[in-house]
Amino acid sequence: MLVFALVKGVPANTANVVSVGGILRREQMDIVMNPYDRKTIEAADYMKRQAGGKLVAVSMGPHVKIIPIMQKLFDAEVSGIDEAYILSDRKFAGADTLATSYTLAIGVKKVLDLHVQALDKLIEASHSSTEEFEKVARDLYYSNMVPNYVYSDKPAVKDSLVQRLREGKVSKSDLEQELTQLRESVYRDFVVFAGMKASDGETWNTGPQAAEALSEMLNVTIPHASSALGFEYYQGSLIVRRRIGQFLQTVRMELPAIITINPDYYVAPLTLEMRRQARAMTYMGKRKDPVVWTAAEVNPDPTRIGLAGSPTVVGPGVDIGRPPQLKIVGKSTVLTEDVDKFEVDGKSYGPFKKGDPVDSLPENVKTKLAGKLKVFEYDDLVDELLRELK
Repeated sequence: MLVFALVKGVPANTANVVSVGGILRREQMDIVMNPYDRKTIEAADYMKRQAGGKLVAVSMGPHVKIIPIMQKLFDAEVSGIDEAYILSDRKFAGADTLATSYTLAIGVKKVLDLHVQALDKLIEASHSSTEEFEKVARDLYYSNMVPNYVYSDKPAVKDSLVQRLREGKVSKSDLEQELTQLRESVYRDFVVFAGMKASDGETWNTGPQAAEALSEMLNVTIPHASSALGFEYYQGSLIVRRRIGQFLQTVRMELPAIITINPDYYVAPLTLEMRRQARAMTYMGKRKDPVVWTAAEVNPDPTRIGLAGSPTVVGPGVDIGRPPQLKIVGKSTVLTEDVDKFEVDGKSYGPFKKGDPVDSLPENVKTKLAGKLKVFEYDDLVDELLRELK
């Protein structure tokens, strides 16, 4: 199963639109991941650990700014993302939510197509010798294109297709049938997770329109659930808990599906049995070099991308400040002064402002900042609130 997370890069400080109906110059600004997308990654990771597969992050924006964001997500909490694809082209610039959703859907569709092509290659190889089939399967496995179910180098994974073929437990005709079923499942059994909003003030609820675009591309109706607070994967379906106004609703969705994650999303614990069942459908591991696609490489409808595909008129830019930061009184560690950009072990950090939390920074970076740190107290909270009121 392929599990997708749609991720957005937002300005760290100020949104600067060059003109009414103009283009946000993200390449000229400090860009960070939309903080609300952390829940998107968390939900997608939970889905992967329930059902297996791999977690694929898809984003649109200037790749020089988005690549650093993606690279951090490979080492995110729990298991992080496995692959990243970035749609980067000036032709995509100036997109509103409609054009952005279409562009992201094109990216998702291309990833699906690549996996179908890999299985087509494997089906063709199934007509060759066992040795040739195993070679093709091994190459695709180490390219992260087929799951452990087909080939695996992990001792805990038993009875892969290659192993069963080698031991005479599966015939060539049954092998082709199983591969064909796996191929069909690529377009059928996938889930896309999207964030509900963005910190930069732009409209950012791509889930509904991405569902429409993918439905059109795949010629199938893809359901969408908004404002999801939690979900479970059960017998090939998703049981989604979502908030609609003041009401809580539980819906059952068949795959493929798209889910927009509420900022209040929470994760339920996984059972050991879920993890065992998911193991066979997981992939080799992580491919930590983000793939960048231009418009020419995804072949979109030019009337549906960028400014040309954006019916929304963008207003003048406003100073939106910085993304929200989580600080807990009596627990969080914060800076006592402004800190300029610096390097530790070849990696750049900062600049930081007085009061910024540092709990998520590596220990060697905190050591570098020794003498400039303190515990966030009630007095600090009051000072921040008073500054906001001025």
